[in-house]
Amino acid sequence: MYGGDWPISVLAGGYTRVREAVGDLLAPLAPDDRAEVLGGTAARFYGIDATLLDAAREAAV
Repeated sequence: MYGGDWPISVLAGGYTRVREAVGDLLAPLAPDDRAEVLGGTAARFYGIDATLLDAAREAAV
């Protein structure tokens, strides 16, 4: 499970730079594994409704 480190990430160059670094680190993973790290595990742990998660993903595109 990935968790951001704001506001520390601001000191490291900002959210975009940190997000790009995380993307680079996770690039070797299979797409499904990457999705688990970036949201799937947290959704299960916190009991987030999958339909709400899907709606948020669609709205972000």
